Amino acid sequence: MSETLFFITLSLLLLSRLPLTFEDNGASAGKILKTSAIPLLSLLLIEINMAWFLLLAYLIFSPAAVVYFEKSAEQISKKRLFTLLMHIIVLGIIFSPLLNARPELYVVNIVYESGQNIAESLNAAAILFCGGLLVLNEMNIVLRYSLSLLKLEPLGDADHTVSDSEYNTGRVIGMLERVFIFLFAVAGQFAAIGFILTAKGVVRYKEFENRLFAEYVLIGTLLSALLALLTALAVNGLL
Repeated sequence: MSETLFFITLSLLLLSRLPLTFEDNGASAGKILKTSAIPLLSLLLIEINMAWFLLLAYLIFSPAAVVYFEKSAEQISKKRLFTLLMHIIVLGIIFSPLLNARPELYVVNIVYESGQNIAESLNAAAILFCGGLLVLNEMNIVLRYSLSLLKLEPLGDADHTVSDSEYNTGRVIGMLERVFIFLFAVAGQFAAIGFILTAKGVVRYKEFENRLFAEYVLIGTLLSALLALLTALAVNGLL
């Protein structure tokens, strides 16, 4: 059950990060603190022991660290990627066999009274949900940081630069694209992924007359699809 608790807690942390998606100049302290209560729900599922107190301390400390990182928009993707890795590493330690994190007794009773397969189903659901959240938002952070390392920026043509609205629309399309690729890959329907990428190409066909823009979109799309596929393969390996 400790693996299930890890993925549930990580999912709650990822949910608390969703409101930061379009805050490219850094999220306000108020927004961060409002969403910081979401991961605290995981404490209701865990037996009170050393692991519980360590998790409580971390969930109280981590929003302060996020507020500090979000003060400046400089290298914001790198900072958010760092906090994601911090969450994964710290939760990995807390829910490791070393600290013996256990579910609360009423959770154990509910699980095992519901049938023999419910524990496996719950674990699979937690892994799938966590993977979906990773491709929805977190892989977008990885993508943006990768593009910044390649020194690639959103491009328009000579008469039209990419506005914030257009950029955010493209980002939402990318998020949906990754989610569909993830779901199809988990289900083993790899042929369907080609239809998604083809549909995106058809919609942007006219814009591809601008070679620089076409190359930027191609690199971004391939990186995005690769991240979604890698996440799906990791999820399938855990199921």
